[in-house]
Amino acid sequence: MREGGGPIGKRRGREPGAEERVYSVSEVTSLVKEVLESALPLFWVEGEISNFVHHRSGHMYFSLKDEECRLPAVMFKFRNRGLDFEPEDGMKVVAWGQVRVYEPAGKYQLYVEQMRPAGIGDLAAAFEKLKSRLAAEGLFDPSRKRPVPAFPSTVAVVTSPSGAAVRDVIRVVRARAPWIRLVVAPAAVQGKKAAPEIARAIRLIDQWGGADVMIVGRGGGSLEDLWAFNEETVARAIADSKTPVVSAVGHEIDYTIADFVADVRAATPSNAGELVAPDAGELRRGVATSLERIEAALARWVESRRDRLDACMRAYGMRAPARLVERFSERVDGLVGRLGARVRDRLEIARGRVDRVRAELRLSDPANILARGFAVVELLPELATVRSVTDVREGDGVRVRVADGSFECVVGEVTDEGRQSKGRSET
Repeated sequence: MREGGGPIGKRRGREPGAEERVYSVSEVTSLVKEVLESALPLFWVEGEISNFVHHRSGHMYFSLKDEECRLPAVMFKFRNRGLDFEPEDGMKVVAWGQVRVYEPAGKYQLYVEQMRPAGIGDLAAAFEKLKSRLAAEGLFDPSRKRPVPAFPSTVAVVTSPSGAAVRDVIRVVRARAPWIRLVVAPAAVQGKKAAPEIARAIRLIDQWGGADVMIVGRGGGSLEDLWAFNEETVARAIADSKTPVVSAVGHEIDYTIADFVADVRAATPSNAGELVAPDAGELRRGVATSLERIEAALARWVESRRDRLDACMRAYGMRAPARLVERFSERVDGLVGRLGARVRDRLEIARGRVDRVRAELRLSDPANILARGFAVVELLPELATVRSVTDVREGDGVRVRVADGSFECVVGEVTDEGRQSKGRSET
């Protein structure tokens, strides 16, 4: 209520009387501003960011929401310069500010002075505490780290079977080294059940012993989303693993306890695929370069021996009187013969080695293997390579890759080796 008038809204539905004051829109807005801002001082509010816009002016405009309501908010440039994180839609934050009325639009919003991710203080403290304790135990010691095998035949992946991380690893490994067998150990990667499931999957793969290297990770997310990889049970499982472990959690800027304990840290799941899978194209180019260097070295060796022989033939002793020539001519002939035979023998040995390397390369080329009538059978939908009848069951979908393409089938019946098959595959 203001001096000279009664409460706004009283005696609705009537024409204003002589004793009643008529408020302008600006006066009503100003009254609301005064009542609201005097009733609500600075306070903390927690919510999820939505409709976030970082304007080119430097100001941040967004809303804070919960399950039922939405609160418009603004954080001016001179306030948000001190933020140590980048706000984004879906992020839960705790903001310190005051609700004020923006009079030109007649709406209220939260003017934010400080902001931090929700719970970041407690999580960061827990992270540093566990990190310090495990470091003191030597779990991060570089002497414990094992190198990733240069040419693994089987790679295990501990992650969610439906997440983007497993698709990224499969895509990269298939493109670089299609002969590698991929085994997925499914585990939740977010939530309360994630850490026990991840630790259990790591131990199962290690007990199996069939993997040359293991990738453990997931795609990006908030600190809370990645927290399972900061749990002690996961760190212990990685440290106890006899199988080398590559940690691939989140994005390049994300660091977890798993990264410090693992033998190798990958910036992303895709990068983990690059670390464990050699590039077949680079291998072929390397072998070709080595062969060229061998041939060039042999040519230089032969040329140097020829130059030495020519020098000997031009030496003073060779121009001496006839008796000296007669004395050494037979010896020179013998040396020349033996030298030529030795050079030819060395060249033949080198050519044989080169031919064997080329033949081995041709035999190991997957395309040549498929061209000889072989096929690669992969279980749908994860495209795991089928190596035994125990890998499939009746009704499973499979993709069959041959030299000029692929086709998909449904398994009719599975029989052991040596028994006549009564089933059939339906395309």
